[in-house]
Amino acid sequence: MKKVFILLFSVATIVVIPINEPGGNVVYASNEMKIEGDNKLVIPGNTEKFKAEFAYEMAQITGKILSTPTTNVENFKVEFAYSTAKVTAKIMPILPNNQRNEFAYKMAQITTKIIGDQNLDIEKAKADFAYEIAQMTTRIITNPDKLTTDKNTMLTLNNDYVDPKTMLRNNADIEPKTVVQLNNTVTKEKTKSSNTNYISPETYTGLVDELSHIGDRSNQLDNKVKIDGEIRYHYALNSGPGQLDRDSSGIRARIGFNSAVNQDWRAYGMLEGQKNVVNYNNDFKLSHLYVAGKSGESIVTAGSFGYLMADGNIYDSDFKGVKVEFGDPIKYTVSYGETDYTKKTLIATARYNDFDYNLEVGAHHYQKDDGDHSQNTIWTLGGNYNFSNFGVGAMALGSTLTDSKGYVLSANYGELKTWRPGTYGVFAKYYNQPQGTYIAHGMNGTGSSMKGFKGYGLGMNYTLTENVVTGIEYYGLKDKISGDKGDTWWSHLTHYF
Repeated sequence: MKKVFILLFSVATIVVIPINEPGGNVVYASNEMKIEGDNKLVIPGNTEKFKAEFAYEMAQITGKILSTPTTNVENFKVEFAYSTAKVTAKIMPILPNNQRNEFAYKMAQITTKIIGDQNLDIEKAKADFAYEIAQMTTRIITNPDKLTTDKNTMLTLNNDYVDPKTMLRNNADIEPKTVVQLNNTVTKEKTKSSNTNYISPETYTGLVDELSHIGDRSNQLDNKVKIDGEIRYHYALNSGPGQLDRDSSGIRARIGFNSAVNQDWRAYGMLEGQKNVVNYNNDFKLSHLYVAGKSGESIVTAGSFGYLMADGNIYDSDFKGVKVEFGDPIKYTVSYGETDYTKKTLIATARYNDFDYNLEVGAHHYQKDDGDHSQNTIWTLGGNYNFSNFGVGAMALGSTLTDSKGYVLSANYGELKTWRPGTYGVFAKYYNQPQGTYIAHGMNGTGSSMKGFKGYGLGMNYTLTENVVTGIEYYGLKDKISGDKGDTWWSHLTHYF
């Protein structure tokens, strides 16, 4: 088994070491790197941008390893080897040529030590990994032109304990996907220079500090209120009979904030304002207010928060109630509450995440908030398989109503990063959903206004500049009962802060 782990890492490393120009498994929507006459990889702009991006990727792999399940040593080793190989392949294209082999060698040393330990203590291994990555990140960022390695000496991991429960958070998210986010002090600096490639020393220093102090702050309660947000303008050009031929346009602003309640719990809130331009809302409200944290081995969320059901194929909006998540490696989620359209809503799902794929089965029972209080149960079975920058998915849906079996097929390409200009994400979906298989669909088409629908959706989002994203989507749908056709062109411009 050990040979398999080493082979997995080695193959990924060997594949990327000979690369002298960008490509491979990394998506770049623009020519952000080039080869000059001396055959050295050149990163546009100064080294500050490289430092910030390198620190960010190291933070991502650290967070991923710290959150890896610990119930099975062999499974941990497999996922550890795969994750380190993947980040090595991702980092190699952005490193100068003279640093690639040495970086890969160091990562191989770390991986070999972990997977070669016959009596591995997973928690200790996580702590050692976090410390070593922090040290390596600091060395590379403070001296980007030279990465020294003594290839005759095996890497010795520091024995100082680091709390493996500490996680990192991407500040671009209004609502974190990981509900417990402790001690986040990643610095966000706005540039004062007219050079768009400029990143101040404080920015990458903050990133390095986040890595260097993983675990050091685990016993310190952070009472600061953290604030982030977004402002979006959208226009929906709709065509079709009746209500389907109704355009919509407006401005939406969201301000999210959160603060620690104690060591294991945080409080979250979000203010939302909407301004009408064409057939949109004029509204201002406290849309989210909830607490999230650990209770025993479970993660509990209670209050008013956003809920994505079945990848948005059932519902994607506000939910008032409680959600409990537990289990490993299969994560179980049980929720009870109400949505904007339903009462007495009970949800139970089981999800399994592996290296390149995930599977989920779920049941969603609710009572309609429409006066007659009719009830319905929607069941789902779905999965996604992810290649390097390409993914495919399928989901089957059904309900207790008559003739209510449907499905959704999906594909996506690219990796949008709101903080990195030139990156993008493209998606394509085909829908065949009877009315009983959704509450309020998460798409930007007119599906929720139909009595069941089938058709397709296409879309692309593109990062224009740091934290500014634009996108366009098209939906061609047909009502399954009336046969009415509705077309939608939906576009947006969003700024995250």
